[in-house]
Amino acid sequence: MHVILVPGFWLDASAWDEVTPVLQRAGHSVQTITRDGDTLDEQVAAIVAVLDDVATPEEPVALAGHSGAGPMVLMAADQRPALVAHLLYVDTFPGPEGGCVNDELPVVDGVVPLPSWDVWEPATVRGMTPELRAAFEQRAIPEPAAVPSDRFLYTDAARHTIPATVVSCEVPATELAAMVAEHHAWTTELSAVEDLTIVGLETGHWPMMTAPTELGELLVQALAPRPTAAA
Repeated sequence: MHVILVPGFWLDASAWDEVTPVLQRAGHSVQTITRDGDTLDEQVAAIVAVLDDVATPEEPVALAGHSGAGPMVLMAADQRPALVAHLLYVDTFPGPEGGCVNDELPVVDGVVPLPSWDVWEPATVRGMTPELRAAFEQRAIPEPAAVPSDRFLYTDAARHTIPATVVSCEVPATELAAMVAEHHAWTTELSAVEDLTIVGLETGHWPMMTAPTELGELLVQALAPRPTAAA
């Protein structure tokens, strides 16, 4: 399958460099993109344009989003549900309509820079060694000010028919599954998915840095053909 990987905040396409080979060895073709646009809608439109360019209803693709890109990939799939065969959420979830990624991130000179490490919870930075932190700081791209606070919009209920897999890193998979089953307000979109799988990867919020091989293997498992029931 063709797999499109969309990085989260402060990252570009190169964030997936160590994950891509794992998917390719399993026979998938991989396309990594750098989000583009000054607003949430513009960034979603850019993802939709990629879908229109590479996918067809006969050959739909897998679409993965990490962190702040999680809601973006669902918004893109909402506009082109026939073009997406599987949604992959990497330590993220699509928030409910009218929500946003995080409207409390500080804006500095019209952009949202990578925050200092001391603002994150211990589970968030698990596995982020001093070397990984330094590398992240060097490559970090400030986010346009509007993107974290722009509101989510969905229009097509067909999005809920797309199989979805969440790779949960900060929160144990069993805890996340329980919250989805309890229909917490922020899980509205996940709760509505007809075919949802939640798997755990015990690392921090940036598994493409801290556990890229393990992350790639979980994505491969998520996309593996499922056995059909015997007649």
